[in-house]
Amino acid sequence: MPEVTGTSAPAMSAVSTSTLRGNLEAEADLIARAQEYDADALSEIYESFFPRVSHYIHLQLGDVHAAEDMASDVLLTVLESLERYRIRGTPFSAWVFRIARNRVIDHHRRRARRPQVELADTLVSTADGPPVIAERSMEHASVRAAMEDLTEEQRQVILLKFIQGMDNTAVAAVLGRSIGSVKSLQHRALVTMRRVLEREGIAG
Repeated sequence: MPEVTGTSAPAMSAVSTSTLRGNLEAEADLIARAQEYDADALSEIYESFFPRVSHYIHLQLGDVHAAEDMASDVLLTVLESLERYRIRGTPFSAWVFRIARNRVIDHHRRRARRPQVELADTLVSTADGPPVIAERSMEHASVRAAMEDLTEEQRQVILLKFIQGMDNTAVAAVLGRSIGSVKSLQHRALVTMRRVLEREGIAG
């Protein structure tokens, strides 16, 4: 790997910071327009988040139709609650997924059973973290078994961080935990998953 020189590192940082600032400004503008009931902005939020929220819910319910119905309900709640939303330094997506997570929790409470995680094929094709293990020709049943051995919050960290691509700050906002707690949950989840996968003879 080429060595990063003293002049290139600041340049890379500046580009990254500029891009992040631009994304946050664009998001703030979109939210502001949506709060003014701009139809295009409301539609953009719905169309952007529906597939992600539906996927997130499907991985936990294992029922694509139920996931789509719940995702529609979540996005309706998001749009109806936009007037009360305030930007507080965390991504808008963290607020959306916190609503989605609470809806899944309510669903499982009504069903009076332990949440079951059903992993779709997309888990195997994701790039980093536990999905790297999955890419090593894992059987989906073994991955599901590994996830089911996690606590509910550990599963949420894996789903939000490695499937949805959120950073620790956003995951912490969704879970209502500190960043340090998220890191600890991630570490324990990875240890547990690896132990289960090794027991199944899949992870070396």
